[in-house]
Amino acid sequence: MVLTRHFFRRFFDNDTVRPEGDTLTTVVRALAAVSMPGMVAAFWLQNQYPGRSAWGSISDQYFFVVYSFVAMGGVAIFEWEMLFPDRMDFLILSPLPLGPWRMLGAKAAALAGFLMLFLVSGNVFGGFGLPLVSKGDLGRQLVAHWVAVLLAGGFAALLVLALGGVLLCVLGGRWFRVVSPAMQLVSVAALALSMVHYVRYGGSLQRTLAEPLGWSRWMPPFWFLGVYECLLHGDAAPGFARELAGYGVHATEIAAAVVLVTYPLAWARMRRRAIEGASLRRGAGGIKVGRFLEAPAERAAFGFVGQTISRENRYQAYLAIYGGVGLALAIACAVGIGPGGLVLDDEGLHAVMPLVLFWAIAGLRTAFGLPLNLTAGWIFRVTGVDLNACAAGTRSWVLATALGCWGGVLALLALAGWDWRRLLVQAVVGASLCVLLTDGFHSSDKRVPFNRPRLPGRTNLPMMLTLYVGVLPVGVYGAIAVEVQLEQHLWRLATIALGTALIHAGVSQLRSGPAEVEEEMEGYEDEFQILGLS
Repeated sequence: MVLTRHFFRRFFDNDTVRPEGDTLTTVVRALAAVSMPGMVAAFWLQNQYPGRSAWGSISDQYFFVVYSFVAMGGVAIFEWEMLFPDRMDFLILSPLPLGPWRMLGAKAAALAGFLMLFLVSGNVFGGFGLPLVSKGDLGRQLVAHWVAVLLAGGFAALLVLALGGVLLCVLGGRWFRVVSPAMQLVSVAALALSMVHYVRYGGSLQRTLAEPLGWSRWMPPFWFLGVYECLLHGDAAPGFARELAGYGVHATEIAAAVVLVTYPLAWARMRRRAIEGASLRRGAGGIKVGRFLEAPAERAAFGFVGQTISRENRYQAYLAIYGGVGLALAIACAVGIGPGGLVLDDEGLHAVMPLVLFWAIAGLRTAFGLPLNLTAGWIFRVTGVDLNACAAGTRSWVLATALGCWGGVLALLALAGWDWRRLLVQAVVGASLCVLLTDGFHSSDKRVPFNRPRLPGRTNLPMMLTLYVGVLPVGVYGAIAVEVQLEQHLWRLATIALGTALIHAGVSQLRSGPAEVEEEMEGYEDEFQILGLS
């Protein structure tokens, strides 16, 4: 029991969500965050019944199913590093008189309790709210709702566990760390696309689920909507329900079987790797790129950022979340559903560049502010390097990453058949956005990333909502309008390039002042003089 509680607490003892404070507060905040959407949705639906149409009711049920699926998949991906024991667990616990199967059982019990806690909490308000407001057979509605949403969320969590277990069993440690972030990004994109699909097509499910089903049979949330309808209406369920419900039940069984097989195997493999001291060497590609920078402090910060992100999965999880959301929005804008299947939307393709660059650079901004590597900052302080130069190296790393995304988007647009004229416009506008967004998100940074103590009151939630909900859509539509105009008048590209250069020069001039505000360090005990050894 003690070991199970230890493993359970470790899911929440995470500096990305609680740098200082008690675990109980973190648990309450996390559970409140996942349960709130269900309560809000049930509240807004109370005026829709009892006059709601049959397909309108199905659309409401689909929201709670897809939310459970997305929420539990997101929770599992966010805790990707903690789903399986890490090297520290084995090194610390193995010398104790604990059998390997006892450790495995405690970890599995803690993991099951953690996932079940979020699964029930995320659906508790909707699980009672929708059956109550629908004014139908309350008992039947409760059973159908809870079975469907629990199966949907459970399948999403099991699928993430199965993917992680298969990767650990098939790949070596070094390749796992390479493939793992890509798998996280793709998984987040798939989850976000599921929610985007509901927003765009939730009101037209009658057409989407008309027989023959076609591509809709490949969307897991529809499987559990079929389970919902079968349990709620029995033989009177819509035509799509029985076939899709079978897919959902069988897929959940397969995912559970894969987890039961791969989890112990992955455990044994990680334990052997920890005991044998498997090499975790990584390439120094980021340092080689940083050699193009002039100042030694810039090169040091450039290499430090790359090496830190490559070895810390918690940073990679945040970047995967941001990158996956950006990728999902870009795909949703660029790809539509027509009578013959998926089609490319020409106007939507114009939105891919600004969306991908914005979410990539914003994700780096968030990752840099996570205080997971505070003890590493002492070397930059004790050597007396110019922290402004270190911040410049950080901006260079962000710009290099943004340019990599820029090149990838250009390659995809070329594969989509765009001509040289539109590609030239995308190249100039994309390069300008790389510079301007880097300046906008990172111009105020005056110290090395990952070394900023998190201070209460620094997160401005209204400002963040304004940025992502208010400013971002307007900015994307503005970028599309500018791109369309530039395609008609190529000579205006010079104006864009000149304007970007002037703005960048102005921001560089304004970027002055002390490299570090000492008041921010008051009360922070981990000064570099003690190196965390006292």
